[in-house]
Amino acid sequence: MPIVTTIENKVAQIAIQRPERRNTLDTEMCTELSKHIRESEKDEKVRVLMLTGESNVFCAGLDIDEMMKNPHPLFEAFKDVINALDECTKPIVVAVAGPAVAQGAVILYHCDLVYCGEHALFSLPDVALGLCPQLGTGLFAVKNGGYKRAMQKILLCEPMNPHEAATLGIVTGVVPDDKLMQQATAVSSRLTTLPQKAVLATKEILKAANFRGIKEQSELEQNVFKELFNAEESREAMQAFLEKRTPKFD
Repeated sequence: MPIVTTIENKVAQIAIQRPERRNTLDTEMCTELSKHIRESEKDEKVRVLMLTGESNVFCAGLDIDEMMKNPHPLFEAFKDVINALDECTKPIVVAVAGPAVAQGAVILYHCDLVYCGEHALFSLPDVALGLCPQLGTGLFAVKNGGYKRAMQKILLCEPMNPHEAATLGIVTGVVPDDKLMQQATAVSSRLTTLPQKAVLATKEILKAANFRGIKEQSELEQNVFKELFNAEESREAMQAFLEKRTPKFD
């Protein structure tokens, strides 16, 4: 299965395992990922969720082949992944090795503690694909990095190293590549030893402050995203990406 959960020492480690496609998410994987998150949330043996990607890639976004052929079920399934993350009351720790691109980076904004290796790479390339930020990404980026920094990285589709990603609030901390899992595991273990009611209450308080205004912003982003996706520019941009050529815009 491309989504695998293992539970050990009160931590549910949820791994994205599709390395042959750079851990891109199709509809089935999104559905499975949402299911695993919700099952871990309900499991009384679990106090912390930890997300990882296999083979030195966290997630390279949604499967563009499927986006071109059957987009709407995929978009709804990915939105449900974000809903599952947002509804999760338990802490969510993420270990990011390698690239976290497009929706792979969007996921990180909806988690609590994100650690990455020193050679991780982040990108929000929506504009280059004829699209726009979605599911609150624009709001989070501006709140954390400021308007001009967010414009530079999102409007120009500039890739980000770990320290640049930290300025936009995508990353909590950067560690040597060979220490990444050790760091994420140590943080997850630490969270399991703290008073659970206090952990859950504190997450609720801090998340409420961070997510203030997110519903309205998310709806705006999704409406614009859908409008752009149905435009000819985005179809040409994505087809050019698949064909590895320069897109042609009028």
